[in-house]
Amino acid sequence: MSLLAVAGPAGAATCAATPRFAGSFLQPGLGDTWTSATWDQELGYLTRACMSQLVLQWTADSKAGTAVYPSALYGQSTTTDVVGAALSAADRAGMTVYLGLQVNDDWWNTYANDPAWLDNEATIANNLADDLWAKYRTHASLAGWYLSFEVDNWNFTTTASQNAMAAFYKKVADHLHALSPGKPVVISPFFNTAGGLTTAQWQSMWTTILATSPIDVIALQDGVGAGHATAGQLAAWFAATKNAITAARPATQLWADSETFNLDFQPMSIKGVVDDLQAVQPYVSSYWSFSYDHYQSPLQVAPIYDRTYRDYLATGSVESTAPTAPSGLTATATDPLTVTLSWSAATDAVGIAGYRITRNGTLVKTLYGTATTFTDAGLDPSTAYTYTLRAFDAAGNQSAASGSASATTPAAPSNPVNLAAGRPYTVSLAASPSYPDAGGELTDGAYGTASYGDAAWQGRNTGAAYSITVDLGAQKTIKELRSDWLQTKSVYIFLPKKVTYEVSADGSSYTAAGSVAAPAAGDADQARTYRLLGLNTTARYVRITVEPASSAWSFTDEVEVRTT
Repeated sequence: MSLLAVAGPAGAATCAATPRFAGSFLQPGLGDTWTSATWDQELGYLTRACMSQLVLQWTADSKAGTAVYPSALYGQSTTTDVVGAALSAADRAGMTVYLGLQVNDDWWNTYANDPAWLDNEATIANNLADDLWAKYRTHASLAGWYLSFEVDNWNFTTTASQNAMAAFYKKVADHLHALSPGKPVVISPFFNTAGGLTTAQWQSMWTTILATSPIDVIALQDGVGAGHATAGQLAAWFAATKNAITAARPATQLWADSETFNLDFQPMSIKGVVDDLQAVQPYVSSYWSFSYDHYQSPLQVAPIYDRTYRDYLATGSVESTAPTAPSGLTATATDPLTVTLSWSAATDAVGIAGYRITRNGTLVKTLYGTATTFTDAGLDPSTAYTYTLRAFDAAGNQSAASGSASATTPAAPSNPVNLAAGRPYTVSLAASPSYPDAGGELTDGAYGTASYGDAAWQGRNTGAAYSITVDLGAQKTIKELRSDWLQTKSVYIFLPKKVTYEVSADGSSYTAAGSVAAPAAGDADQARTYRLLGLNTTARYVRITVEPASSAWSFTDEVEVRTT
């Protein structure tokens, strides 16, 4: 999200309502973009929203060998001293800061299955804490420590893995307590209700870990924003965690780490946020947000989210007046794959947060912001589509439906010959061993079903761009390019944010053929084709660069290069 030019916070905090957030996570890359004045502005927004704590999620990356401050251990990856800036701004604002130690992407593959790796990371964490304490201990705002490795109910099902984590926590927490007496150590595990340990097994797991691990605070992720749980499922998991604390280490506090984003990685409605806070209120003593700084701050999103949350803080209830219905909806087919929509804006007492677009009876797109046009691309040729839309506000109130509008896409050119069939290809990132490329899968003509377990699919778990290059064997005339992708949001398989097609005569110098953005697809499990029509170019090599939607899975099964 872009940095918006807005005035600084005005007015005193009104903190009548409970439950409410006490603090927010901040990822250092965002803080690195801020000046000293921007830090003051942001912490002013948090203070006005009744928050007094900031959690800098990590300070170093032990895999990359980098830090977000001038470290004696690693090279600095940021342009500013993010740690120093956060602590200094918090000193000025009268807030406190919890410093996260290291992240390491190998965690997601290793977990606790390699005790030697984990023990080495404990040593790294202790050395990092020593370095941070030496540099920043004079800051009054330095309140405690956060350990960023996230333990879950999928990957810690064995006694060995649980004992390994207990040993890790003990080694690090003992060191931190000796280094900085009175500064609490916080962890933030999560659970996925789709599988793994049950709530009873989760309780047993944490009873085992806490019996030997001097953790001060468990800030349990609620997982609603990530789609791992619903508000109705939270009580059982938080109760199980509380029971484990009571049985094994009553001095440990249970807080909530409540997610404030949704599966679109956009701001959650304030009504949804408050519902999640209320669902766990019987079990927790405090709340952190993940993350007000990123998803509700007026520096990042429309100020109506912050205003609506502060109205709740003042009144104890979330604003409930629905917007007016949008009007004047029109739909125009502009090519075989695209329909353009236009409408007149709805109105709302606080402000419109966006529109939800329904196509042929299915919600396919939530459009955030106040735009009153939308291009629905990636459609099927020669197909009739009917649309309606509803406005929504930051609270989560939704308008009545607009009137409907229809359009039919024209026929596409016929390109029956697939030049890529059976041709060799290379991929810059190997497929996961769990969802591998058995050999030639991307050009064998075998299409996967909507199930990610179908062997035709191959999967990659990454947030970084990667490429697929097909060798056609000789210069060929190309009329159309396609690639097929899977969406299964419940297990974090997302359609790519964008796919870019390039062509080359020699495999070295490439020319852009065009890009295809993620289609409006809704939340259902489905396969979608990223299709580029209207080409008339000659090439031997086709390169497809994939930009994933997030640090999650992308699944593909087929690449096609078509001609007449």
